[in-house]
Amino acid sequence: MVKKLYPLLVLLACALNLYAQQDSINIYQIQYERLLTFEDDPTPIKTIYDYTKFIELDKSICNINSKNKNGNLLEEDDADDSILYFTPSGSKLSMVYKDYKENELYTKGEVAYKYFVIKDRLDIFNWKIEEATKDILGFICQKATMDFRGRKYEAWFSSKLPVGGPWKYDGLPGMIMELKSLDNFIAFKAIGVKSDVKLLTSLENPFDTSKILNWAEYKALYKKKAIELLSYRPNENIGGIVSSRGGIETYIEDDDLEYNQALKNYYKN
Repeated sequence: MVKKLYPLLVLLACALNLYAQQDSINIYQIQYERLLTFEDDPTPIKTIYDYTKFIELDKSICNINSKNKNGNLLEEDDADDSILYFTPSGSKLSMVYKDYKENELYTKGEVAYKYFVIKDRLDIFNWKIEEATKDILGFICQKATMDFRGRKYEAWFSSKLPVGGPWKYDGLPGMIMELKSLDNFIAFKAIGVKSDVKLLTSLENPFDTSKILNWAEYKALYKKKAIELLSYRPNENIGGIVSSRGGIETYIEDDDLEYNQALKNYYKN
């Protein structure tokens, strides 16, 4: 009886091992330091971001480090650190979710204190790869430049790491290890890299996709509300509100005739 049972146990063990391997996910985790520098304050604002690439799933999550924000997105099982849970919570205002197979990325954008889920594409970057190289955290990185939604950028990427990058930035043949806008408004720099194999229970889009805007729709909504705010007068002592034309990205172009006319009328009154 024991002899008959032994082969069955071996087969069962092999099956369980194969099942575990099928659920195992190779992940790369890159930690970035982000600096924002505003014109009226030369002291940059520093924030730490975590980028996680799930290789077999061809997806990634980028968000503010959990030490800077309440709630972990990726949590290890207390009993088994080889098991990883994806538990998105909160408003997800700083999160970027990328699905490389579907060529999609998702973020949230604000319009007049209301937040909207924005669906964008991953092929929106017009990178020009150059020959210059330098070492970052032990990885030989190559230089690339681009213009993107109102700013000029310089980046350094490593082809020895999977495709990816901080925040929305992506589209190079490797991981973006450093990036900065040439006006010094925004900069990302990798400060840590690690890889691991984990058992992941699930990885679904953390955003509510029942009501989403594409980039063009978001820009149109932002401009519409900005024009409305120019004529907003809750009382005769308040004469409207002038909105910014954008943040990291440009929402209202400098040559937008409709907005420029509304702005001209605002300053006449």
